[in-house]
Amino acid sequence: MRISRREFVRLAAAAVAAGHLAPAALAKLEKALRKGDKPPVIWLQGSGCDGCAVSLLNSIHYAGFDDLLLNTLDVKFQNNVMAAAGDLAVSAAQAAGAEPGYILIVEGSIPVGAQGRYCNIWPDMTMHAGLLAFASNASFIIALGTCAAYGGVTAGAPNPTEARGVGEILGDDPRLINIPGCPSHPDWLVGTIVYLLTNGRVPPLDAHKRPLEYFGERIHDNCYNRRKYCGEGIFADQLSGIGCMEYLGCKGKHTYSDCPIRKWNSGGAGEYGVNWCIGARSPCLGCVNPNFPDGMSPFYEYLPEPGKGDGGGGASAADGNGNSAG
Repeated sequence: MRISRREFVRLAAAAVAAGHLAPAALAKLEKALRKGDKPPVIWLQGSGCDGCAVSLLNSIHYAGFDDLLLNTLDVKFQNNVMAAAGDLAVSAAQAAGAEPGYILIVEGSIPVGAQGRYCNIWPDMTMHAGLLAFASNASFIIALGTCAAYGGVTAGAPNPTEARGVGEILGDDPRLINIPGCPSHPDWLVGTIVYLLTNGRVPPLDAHKRPLEYFGERIHDNCYNRRKYCGEGIFADQLSGIGCMEYLGCKGKHTYSDCPIRKWNSGGAGEYGVNWCIGARSPCLGCVNPNFPDGMSPFYEYLPEPGKGDGGGGASAADGNGNSAG
């Protein structure tokens, strides 16, 4: 589905109605699009599965992915969708990287073992060297997916490639935004890009550099299972069973994201999705957490809340997500 910039503004207006974009921000977005300025994007892919790029192909709540490519962003380099290949594609990325002001999106972790040779973005350019080179002129840097944000699955023990998240390479960079998830939800990225276009600055972030709009509330507190079953003491005794899945390994009490509200696989513009992990009667695995997967493992075993008998240090102790357990 191809839509015009006018239609993109209409979809952003739907976001206003849903409470995700202030009217003043919508006016800024419309003005920016009328100017014809499409912010350049360089998208590098490191050690990972391309799952976050594939997830973004399902974007529709704010805007379709084709609209983002054709009408809203000027994507200079992205392995999965660009028509160019080989030297032509590399030249496009290098030319774009020489001009300040682009959005750098990083997907996948950055291996630093063996001088970075475990992962090349093209011949004679390791992912580690590429990140450092392209970060220098970027206005904003988005680490997309848990692998890019924190290392994720590709940095799981024993981590033979010494994979790292973007923040471990760049440090406390004020331009960095982490949008974790395995994979990341398309709305989290598109909504963040809308914020950057309308405000020209990094959105409010939590302690792990995640946008608070999407990662500000605990999954357990918005979970349908908690509202319906926990108060009655109904706990599922097997996967796919009826009831709260805390004792089957659900990490909802340790995880902050809007999955229970946003869900996945939206059916149309301005609509939320139709299902999510717990809705499918599977425990939350805590995939947006900085310590995923190792800190959330074993996936299907109960993980007590900090301060609830596991030596966490009291109810005010921060959980593995860096937030107060409360």
